Amino acid sequence: MVTTQGDDEGILITEDGRVEFTAEGREFHTAYFGYAGIDIRTIKTEDDLKRAGRAAFPYLFAFMAQRLRKRPQTLETRALLAIVEGDSETADRTYRQLLTRQRLQVITAASDAPPAQP
Repeated sequence: MVTTQGDDEGILITEDGRVEFTAEGREFHTAYFGYAGIDIRTIKTEDDLKRAGRAAFPYLFAFMAQRLRKRPQTLETRALLAIVEGDSETADRTYRQLLTRQRLQVITAASDAPPAQP
């Protein structure tokens, strides 16, 4: 039996419509569907997966915000969190900080030494 990969890299759908999760997919989807009150063990078919996806979708942003808060709070993470939470002021400020950081050049030579040649 040939399995094909679904849209999500952690989900495999067999030719007969059964759903299988990779180890990474099981970890993520157990948490995501569980956040929405759905037991991943009840997802056996592609139709079950579609129903679970529709039922869990309203919880997606809250779930992603929860996961982002657990990560190291880099500028990138803070920008994503602001977007997910709909905080446009923080998203704009963080975006400007990212642009500034991108323009900065790191100087490694001593202040009296000539600049390094590329």
